[in-house]
Amino acid sequence: MNFRDFLANLQSVRDYEEENLKDLVLSDIRVYLEKINADAGKEKGFSLIMLKNGSDVFNALKGVGGYSGVMIKSPHYIGLAVTKENFEDEFFGAYHMQSVVKKLQEMYLGSCWIDIRDVSGDIKAKLSGDSELRINYLLAFGIPDEKAIKNKKPRTSVTNEASEYRQNPYGIKYADAEITDRARLALGEIVYLHEWGRPAAYEELESRGMADLFFYIRNAPSYKNLQPCRIILKDGEAELTVLEPQNPRNYIDAGIMMYTMEGLAKDLGIPGKWSFVGPKAGNKGYGIAAHIEL
Repeated sequence: MNFRDFLANLQSVRDYEEENLKDLVLSDIRVYLEKINADAGKEKGFSLIMLKNGSDVFNALKGVGGYSGVMIKSPHYIGLAVTKENFEDEFFGAYHMQSVVKKLQEMYLGSCWIDIRDVSGDIKAKLSGDSELRINYLLAFGIPDEKAIKNKKPRTSVTNEASEYRQNPYGIKYADAEITDRARLALGEIVYLHEWGRPAAYEELESRGMADLFFYIRNAPSYKNLQPCRIILKDGEAELTVLEPQNPRNYIDAGIMMYTMEGLAKDLGIPGKWSFVGPKAGNKGYGIAAHIEL
């Protein structure tokens, strides 16, 4: 599955069928997690943990985890655990956890990120089975409950503030009413040219062959749709930046954004080689999380 299709169909699924997935399916997912842990997790200080018994996880977090204490119930979860709560470990952990989201989508399964950073350490230790590992995020996953999803109001609405999209693609915004009333930022609010705060013109992005890349990148999810990431496009590279550079949640969002940006770049034939930087301060209240070659 290419990244455009992945992002076009990406959604957080909050309703699942109660039945457990077959052992063969869970085994396939577990092997994928183990490969990530062996190839990257051990070096970068994170681990992806399969939590097979979803009812135990749900009962442990009911009333304290999820969105404002409303826990999402699913048959299974995957925990993103770190040994040290630093920006780099969480950035890399989020990057690889988002690859699991894509893997699950390719298996026709739904998933949803769950923030449990503020849950007590005792509860998180019970989830991981290891007092040295801190699970700050979960990925709920399973078979989407299509009937429950259809009975809900549409999750996303799309509006075009410009009279002619071809003249101003920046006018399209996405509103995620189920989480917040905020609309997803338009392109000109996300991508800057050469310096902070200078919107990149659409013609400039098109001439560089990157208009599609930055249009689709807005579909990268973020905590409560707060969208803390910005991109400063320079000659041959870009800086992935975050607002409030001392907020660890923003590096989770930046890791997801980097996975998205790298995948879209490769779809366009751009190598997309990147490196972690953060939290290097910018000069206007932002931090530089990573560089990517474009």
